[in-house]
Amino acid sequence: MMQSKVEVNKVAINLWTARIIPVILAGVVGYATYVVVALLCVNYLLIKHHDHAAAIPILVIYFALFLFMATSFFRLVYITVFEPPYVPLGPRALRERNQERVESKASSDKSDIGGAEYDSGAGTGRGASGIVAGSDNDPDSPGLELFYTKDVFVCDMDGKPKWCTSCANWKPDRAHHSRDCGRCIRKMDHFCPWVGGAVGENNFKFFIQFTGYTALYCTHVLVVMAIYVAKQKRTQDESVNPQFAAVLGLATFFGLFTAGMTITSVDLAMDNYTQVEKIGAKSAVHVLAILKPSRGNVIRDTNGSGVQPYYKEITYPLDAGVPPNSDYYQPTDMPRTKIYSHARQSEPIGNPVVPLGEDSIKNSGQPTQGSESTHSHESSLEANGAPHPTETVQTTDRHPPFIKERFTQRDLQATRTFAILPMLEVGSNPWDLGSRLLNFKTVMGTSLLDWFLPLRRSPCCNNEDARSEYALGPEVDLLRSSVGFSTTREKDRPHRRRRRKSMHPKKTSEKSIEQSAQTGDPTAISSQPGSVIPLQNFNDASASPQPS
Repeated sequence: MMQSKVEVNKVAINLWTARIIPVILAGVVGYATYVVVALLCVNYLLIKHHDHAAAIPILVIYFALFLFMATSFFRLVYITVFEPPYVPLGPRALRERNQERVESKASSDKSDIGGAEYDSGAGTGRGASGIVAGSDNDPDSPGLELFYTKDVFVCDMDGKPKWCTSCANWKPDRAHHSRDCGRCIRKMDHFCPWVGGAVGENNFKFFIQFTGYTALYCTHVLVVMAIYVAKQKRTQDESVNPQFAAVLGLATFFGLFTAGMTITSVDLAMDNYTQVEKIGAKSAVHVLAILKPSRGNVIRDTNGSGVQPYYKEITYPLDAGVPPNSDYYQPTDMPRTKIYSHARQSEPIGNPVVPLGEDSIKNSGQPTQGSESTHSHESSLEANGAPHPTETVQTTDRHPPFIKERFTQRDLQATRTFAILPMLEVGSNPWDLGSRLLNFKTVMGTSLLDWFLPLRRSPCCNNEDARSEYALGPEVDLLRSSVGFSTTREKDRPHRRRRRKSMHPKKTSEKSIEQSAQTGDPTAISSQPGSVIPLQNFNDASASPQPS
């Protein structure tokens, strides 16, 4: 999607404005420094009134606050201008923007006489299949591997990450497109021309420090100038210095502005929100793609109603040649996606797994209910997606020729299956760690020095964790439990401690399961320790069976 000339010009104006305003701010601070140091402390206090007791403390406090403010300001502006939190452009966006430059240059060299040259479309990157390379409809779109190699990522209801048509790339978690700068911003907070551009993942900490120190700096200047302006008004042989009054007005304006920004930003950091996310947060429903665990990490529980929730699944890489089961639901806009009943995971894990041999494939046209259930149960519980060798070998005839060439046996074993799950409650924040202090530390750092010194970047800038782009909170653990997935915290518990705790309850639970099977009471299982929260029916209500 090529940008119009109006949009390009608007972005250019915004960026140039964001480059100029910081210089103006530096000039305002320089003027305030001249008035406070030269006119007030030196000329008025030291030379005229010989008041060293007042001048020295004013200067010491002033330059201490000035040092912290200036350091955080230059650190913030440098990162914002030279290392902005931009998401890289996709190949198609790069080609289009280069084409725009070439066309604009060519149009300036040509006269207006004559029509446009014929375009055969060869340079659009459209393949033989009709799919534009690098679009959200292309299974080979670059960058998908950055998402499905993690255990959890934000997605749309089709299981794919959010796609930006302007940048022609997949949006990382918490990234948003800014029309002011024409780019997607990682963990975007807002576009601030006062500091040079977009505030996001790698400069939000320094923005908080800058606004905080500026608020203290302005408060100091405001108090000092207010005292001596009032003193000049009370003195009969003195008139109010107009430059003192001007600095007093500037300190009042910027002090109120930066104090408000500091309070707002700190509150957002403690809630683990950004300004963009805070808008409509109460009605937002985040959808997550959560990696399905292996068979041993599936909790055999119901949601309290005796009915397991339905959810969609998607297997990566897209179109990896894994044959769909009989219960796959694959509309045209949802490749490799299915509706899957979690009730099949409640079957005894000890059941023998029947591999797909030649006979079973020949008779696949008329499967029995038991064989179909076993096949679906096996494929869904083998969470990280690798089908058995016998199944893969015998079903290769069902794949198109290009699938055979592109994907080897090792490729098929490297597939990863994700459950597409909306948050349990409307307005739930998956990145809320459950503590305002922990949320604050993800932005400001883990030590007091990190909170006050503009040196290290935020811990949230480290996106190398294999579990997710950003740290996830207990709401995601509840979401895992609601579909029977064991959480990371459960895996990290000491083995001995887990054995001691589960030794006796296990027998009780087994007895309760047997009793519930005999009595037909579904609540007997859900009343045991480890019962999970039901997954809300985010899809059509008719897709999920209702308890009788």
